[in-house]
Amino acid sequence: MDIINNSLDIQTLHQEFIDTGVVSVKNLLSDDVAEAVYEALVKNTSWELHVKRPKSAGKVEIIRPEDALKLTEKEKLKLVPKVLGLKDNDLSFIYYRYTVPTMKGTASEKYPILTQVIRYFNSKEYLQLMGDITGDYSGQEVSNWASRYDPNHHLSIHMDENPTQGRIAAHVLGLTKNWKKEWGGQFSFCNAKGKPVSYHLPKFNQLTLFKVPRLHLVNQVKPYAQESRYSLFGWYKVKKEYFDI
Repeated sequence: MDIINNSLDIQTLHQEFIDTGVVSVKNLLSDDVAEAVYEALVKNTSWELHVKRPKSAGKVEIIRPEDALKLTEKEKLKLVPKVLGLKDNDLSFIYYRYTVPTMKGTASEKYPILTQVIRYFNSKEYLQLMGDITGDYSGQEVSNWASRYDPNHHLSIHMDENPTQGRIAAHVLGLTKNWKKEWGGQFSFCNAKGKPVSYHLPKFNQLTLFKVPRLHLVNQVKPYAQESRYSLFGWYKVKKEYFDI
C-alpha cells in the first residue's frame, strides 16, 4: 500500500518553498490512506483536552480523555482561555490532542493506520522528500500528533521556535472535511505586528509546510461550527526524540 501520492511535483514545491518559505502540498496521502486516517481520527475516543492559559508560566492543563468526555457544554466554555495577541507576549490555546503510538507493538488494534503513517513520515524515503522540498537535509525526524479543534477552540499567535529541537519546518497535514468559511478555525500567517495577512481554510489531505520561525495562529472556531477541525501536526527537525526506525 502506497502511503503518499507518488506524483508530487517536487521541483516546483522546492522552488516555492525557497521563494516564499511556505508550500501547500495537495493530496499528500494516497486516497485510501487519507480516508482511513480520517476515519481513525473521527472515531478515536482517546482525545486529551489541552489548555494553556495566559500568565501560566508555560504550564499546560491536560484533561484526560475519560474526564474530557464527561464535561458539560457549560464546563467546556469555562475552560476557554482568552485569545492573546502579539503584544501580550504570551501564548494561549485550547484544543484536543492525541499522541499517536509510535511503535508497531503499541499501535491501535482497530486503527493501526495512524501509527503506520507517522512511522512512514520518519522513514528515510520521507525524510529525503522533506530535504528535497526544503533544501535542508539535516532533518532527522518528523514529529507528529493529532489535533481536533471544536467550537471556541483556538491557538494564539506564536512562532514555533524551539532551539533545542532544531526545527526546520512546521509540518501540518489538514484532515478536515466539509469545513465552512463562516466557522472560523482558519490557519493564518501574521505580519511583524501580529496582524493576520492570510487565511487558509481547513482542507482535507493538504500538507502545509513552512519555514520556522514564522508568526502564525489558528483563529478561534465559532461556537456554531458543526464539524471538528482535524490535523496531524508537528515539525521536520534536526533532533531525533521519538523514533528509531
